[in-house]
Amino acid sequence: MTLLSSSFSHKILFVDDEVLLMEGIKRQLRKDFEITVAEGGEAALQILAQEGPFAVVISDYNMPGMDGITFLNEVYQRFPQTILVMLTGRAELNVAVNAFNNAHITRFLNKPCSREILQETLTEGLEQYRLRMSEQLLQAQLQQANQQLNQLNSQLESLVEQKTRALKLQYHYVANMAQMTSSTAIIQALVHAVSQLTDLHDITLWLSPQLDGQFSCYYPPDSGLPSFSATNCVDGVIAKLLNDKLLWQRNAVTTPVLNAFDVSLFSGSPFMSVPLHSKQGVLGLLNISGDQAILESDVLEALTGMTDITATALQSRWHREASDDAQDAIINALAKLSEYRDPETGLHLLRLKIYSELICRFLAETDKYRDIVTPEFTQDLVRSSPLHDIGKVGIPDAILKKPGRLTPEEFEIMKTHAQIGGDTLRSVYEQFPSQSFIKCGMEVAYGHHEKWNGQGYPLGLQGESIPLVARIIALVDVYDALTTRRVYKPPFSREQAKNIIIAGNGSHFDPVIVSAFLSNEGEFYKIAEQYADVIEGVE
Repeated sequence: MTLLSSSFSHKILFVDDEVLLMEGIKRQLRKDFEITVAEGGEAALQILAQEGPFAVVISDYNMPGMDGITFLNEVYQRFPQTILVMLTGRAELNVAVNAFNNAHITRFLNKPCSREILQETLTEGLEQYRLRMSEQLLQAQLQQANQQLNQLNSQLESLVEQKTRALKLQYHYVANMAQMTSSTAIIQALVHAVSQLTDLHDITLWLSPQLDGQFSCYYPPDSGLPSFSATNCVDGVIAKLLNDKLLWQRNAVTTPVLNAFDVSLFSGSPFMSVPLHSKQGVLGLLNISGDQAILESDVLEALTGMTDITATALQSRWHREASDDAQDAIINALAKLSEYRDPETGLHLLRLKIYSELICRFLAETDKYRDIVTPEFTQDLVRSSPLHDIGKVGIPDAILKKPGRLTPEEFEIMKTHAQIGGDTLRSVYEQFPSQSFIKCGMEVAYGHHEKWNGQGYPLGLQGESIPLVARIIALVDVYDALTTRRVYKPPFSREQAKNIIIAGNGSHFDPVIVSAFLSNEGEFYKIAEQYADVIEGVE
């Protein structure tokens, strides 16, 4: 299967009501990119209808008539494969969040934007468009091939079964790609499929996620094999493969010339090395070992097809995982707003994430919570737990940083941080209700100071009317406060902290959460020790 990437559009459309700005950008970039400009959303839609498709569309936010969000969403409805970018002078967080959720953009750029960033954005956008179109074309080719396969005469069934086994395995593999939720799952699926296809099981997979020529062994996991750089390869089979991007297979007639470095990249007797490559270069090596291995031509064709599909899927997944990492970075940045104003927290946010995951792991094995504490539930809680004290940004420094216990009046003010944090996240969730981790963070912010017996704040909720995520954070937050140093107290001992949690069973804490804690108390203590705050001048 050949993907005709050269036939894909390379055109770029800039949309803004500032004509001089657009013409300036066009002059700067016209030597490297095919650029069209449009003054406003309505004019841009006409150009798209007459001259489309465009690979990349970059739009301003504030424009007369149709704003940038509305325009980009309309482009997405008509051309879902086009890469969308917003370039605006509006740097507010709510504008960026709105654009990511409702305009389907891949990047958000602020004016003025340097030529280098624009070049990088356009280059990356063209490559993402190529990947999307390649995937679409591949699916169409596979659908056509499936239709042809279904038309085979029934009297040739046994022969078809023999000759199309490799093809069926390849199609099954492609179908499963849509269900892969992580790069790790894609890697495991590739190794399993190759083992099925070739009946060879000594496999190593080397990958360079950054496409920078630095390769590490991703399979077998924990192999201990050292990474290597493509630029420092000793001349031999692997160096030639990385340069030529062509499959290498041991020849049954002539003796292969492999040096010690080449052999070190295989788990057994080297038989074949298949490159996983993209437009930018080789992103991986699939190395297969076997003494007496022989592969038929249809198996070889299916194998190379699988590696091509895997390269595209891995690149797409890596981009998505990078986006998830960026969201986590935003969450942590928001959480740091309160942490910077409350220096006692230290590694508090990291410990809370680990403690919460331990509790979820226990609950997921219980009959009561098996269907509630799913992997998605756990992921949302772990991701949003740093937001539990975000409301502290609304507490005066004189109270937040007071070096001692608060007066009753000051404590009443401090208690409002739960309401402030919950209200803040509620306003975000009401705008973007599809973001489950924001809802989770809202429930945690509101409820992490509620108590099982109804004596907590801000709402005085009781028992299971307190959201489960808040009941979990309530316990792990108290445990962390007990086991860390504060300006008004030293850290409590392991036994003291444990006994205080037990004393709160059924009054402060949900008994089920206490049971989960006690079952993992040893792990809690290890985490507290391993990630303890480092305070200068304190032994």
